[in-house]
Amino acid sequence: MKADNRRDRPMAQLSWVDAMRQQVRVIAALIRRETRVHFGETRLGYLWAIIEPALHLTVYALLFLYILRRPTPLGGSLVLFMLTGLMTYFLFSKIAIYLATAVDGNRALLNLPPVKVFDVLVARAILEVSTYLFVGFILLIGLSMFDGGAVAPHNPIQLAAAIASTVGLAFGFGIVNAVMCAFARNWMTFFGLLLSPMFFLSGIWFLPSQIPSPFRGYILYNPLTHNIMWVRSGFYRDYHPSDLDRGYAVWWSVLALALGLALLRVARRKLLEPK
Repeated sequence: MKADNRRDRPMAQLSWVDAMRQQVRVIAALIRRETRVHFGETRLGYLWAIIEPALHLTVYALLFLYILRRPTPLGGSLVLFMLTGLMTYFLFSKIAIYLATAVDGNRALLNLPPVKVFDVLVARAILEVSTYLFVGFILLIGLSMFDGGAVAPHNPIQLAAAIASTVGLAFGFGIVNAVMCAFARNWMTFFGLLLSPMFFLSGIWFLPSQIPSPFRGYILYNPLTHNIMWVRSGFYRDYHPSDLDRGYAVWWSVLALALGLALLRVARRKLLEPK
């Protein structure tokens, strides 16, 4: 009997490895499909991913530099200050919005046994994360060439941790959006109303320490505010915000992921119902 167990163990391990390989192949195929659908077959689709944040950055840079004549809160380049906030916001909002339509956009593929709802969500998240990390890298290079200042992060480990926290928060919200869209047709209208004030109140254009109490306390309830401060602490050598609570940011990311995965498990049948 023991000999049979020993013989069965490698077979079980082999099947687990095969299952993981199949899962990776499925997600890779979904990423290729999503890339063609999301960006189209032309280069313009890829360029728009760079043009959109670049336009936002240019408009607000012109506003703050030449109209409001605002000084840089952290010294150095005001454009770099804005870029670190803007790209963190885009990373969160784009993932959370894009995942909302993942089920409807891949409903035909979900009839295939190897493809699961979680697979299409992961594929879309990977595509958006890689896209906006690449866009941020391109914009940093462009800023370095145009402005001539140093744009390399001071602490890459802190920056990577902040990005991971932001992606976790966005992925959790994206799963929740995908589930809620199956129950409420106008859910994304409500979520859009939530994102609008976050664009102006998350610290993209200012430091929370510049806001007087008690309004500063209200802003710090927003986990994205902490993620933006965390990203900036990875870029700026002398920026160590006392208001930054990394544990709070991570807690929100874990909570959003747990809630999203729980809803996904509960609403699996509803998600797969034909429209």
